[in-house]
Order: sequence, then structure tokens, then C-alpha cells
Amino acid sequence: MRWARADRGVASIEVVGLLPVVALVVSMILQFVAAAYTANATESAARAAARAYSLGEDPTAAARRSLPSGIQPARVTVHGPRHAATVVVHIPRFSVLPLHDVTKTVVMP
Repeated sequence: MRWARADRGVASIEVVGLLPVVALVVSMILQFVAAAYTANATESAARAAARAYSLGEDPTAAARRSLPSGIQPARVTVHGPRHAATVVVHIPRFSVLPLHDVTKTVVMP
């Protein structure tokens, strides 16, 4: 009985000590999911921009329409007679990890 009283509250202290680690891991997982989602959305936006450029339409507007509302293209460039489009998008930040850009280039025949 005597040793049981000495261990009271130890579990609470362990949980409090692990909470920042768990929060950091969850934050990193969210950041990697956001990066993967943004890369996929950027690929789609680059395809839409290249398609619009090959049809003589505005590639920047097509890229903006293709991206989800929370993501805006930082830069849309088109070049060459092969109807190439490059879209650069900033990955949204969900944690202390550094902010990066995603760049996708697509060529439409």
C-alpha cells in the first residue's frame, strides 16, 4: 500500500511529457499530407494551364480555376511552340517545417 501512494500522479506527468512530442509528430504528418496534396493539385493545374495555352485561352486563369480555393498559384509561365506550361505553387504551412514551393511543368501536344 505504501509504494502505491508514492506512484500516484506519475502517469499524468508522463502524459504531459509526451504531449509535445505527439503534437510535433502530428504536425509533421499534416505537413507531409499537405505537400503531397499540393503536388497533386499543382500537377492538375499545370495540365489545365497547358491545355488552355494550346487552345489559345488564358493559362493563368485556367490554373487558378483548377486549384482548390485555399491554394493560389505563385507563378504561371508558358513557353515555346510545344505548348509547355509551368505552374509554381506554395505549400501551405501547418507546422514549423520550412515553407517550400512545388513546381510542375507539363507539355501539351
